[in-house]
Amino acid sequence: MTHSPNIATAARVADAPTTDALYDLIAASGARAVAVIGLVKNAGKTTVVNALMAHVAHRFGLTSLGLDGERTDHLTGLAKPRIAPPKGTLVATTSGSLERSGYQMQVLAELPFTTPLGRIVIGVAGGEGQVEVSGPTTLAEVRATVEKLQELGADQVLVDGAINRLGSASPKVSDGVVVATGGMVGDSLDEVVEVTRATLDMLGLPAASPQTLSLVPAQDLLAARAIAVDDRGGRSILTLDTVIGEGAAVAREVQRRHTQTLFITGALTEEFVDDFTRVLAPGRSLRIVVRDATVLVLPPAGVIRLQRRGIVLEVLTPLRVLAVTTNPFRVPQPYNPTLLFRAIADAVSDRVPVFDVVNGLAAVPAAAAADDTLLSPRKV
Repeated sequence: MTHSPNIATAARVADAPTTDALYDLIAASGARAVAVIGLVKNAGKTTVVNALMAHVAHRFGLTSLGLDGERTDHLTGLAKPRIAPPKGTLVATTSGSLERSGYQMQVLAELPFTTPLGRIVIGVAGGEGQVEVSGPTTLAEVRATVEKLQELGADQVLVDGAINRLGSASPKVSDGVVVATGGMVGDSLDEVVEVTRATLDMLGLPAASPQTLSLVPAQDLLAARAIAVDDRGGRSILTLDTVIGEGAAVAREVQRRHTQTLFITGALTEEFVDDFTRVLAPGRSLRIVVRDATVLVLPPAGVIRLQRRGIVLEVLTPLRVLAVTTNPFRVPQPYNPTLLFRAIADAVSDRVPVFDVVNGLAAVPAAAAADDTLLSPRKV
């Protein structure tokens, strides 16, 4: 596959008001908490977080799922961009990270969450220096941290997700997602594009219909790991402590019970998909409903494999992907920024805006390009 910018995308890039549209989009999104997730290390999510805080006239709250903002990348040994919150930003980080980065801020609250780097503290940024941001390690604790930041006056909270952990994008934590992709996502430009597109397909899985949701009472979804519904609407709760490692067993139960819809409330792993598709009869019609896309602990190729078997995959709660950002960095040689940007824009900008916040590039879907609310000059 060879990538070249098509005429439509090139026109959108030329007509768009560069990255101002991203800042307008985030400011006007109505999202109280926005997760910025990277598809790989060095995808540029910290740069995106810094750019949002610098250009959007909100009072931001800032926290992280895991550790970010460290001086040196632990994988490559290269210097990393550090988080420099503007004055007045509410920052939630660990006491250990705060001490290690030598950052000074007025501490307002200490949360009762213990991490390897100490308790979570929330303070007001003084606007000088850079801070290492490390946050809680469970979704419940991240959600409580976001709520505390909002209680203390944050108009919008940015949650900086950790590598290979999509948990910060969960609807339990955030109600908007920015996806950072870049040259390190694949070994070639084609692979970068394909992984990015497939990941967006996975994150954008459709919501189950009201008819499907009515098949199972909400209290059963809270209590069970897996529920099978047959072609007559009969429900069977599968007696499992977890579905992890039980793909073959679940597939046998699906066939024995003539299941048409399978609700899975926990994580769906690559091992589960491998065993499930190996045992399930070929051509078997089935719908699988999971909580949301962040419980899919598998590469996008695993989702594609399910879909190619004719299995429909849906979610109880869909994610809201606000934008994709690109970063040309890769080792040993970066991509040309415009080449990478336009390749990604050609692949996905018909459904989601794409931005490069460093090089001032933007591409938006045709419908959004006609939306004066999105593309009007920023009011600060």
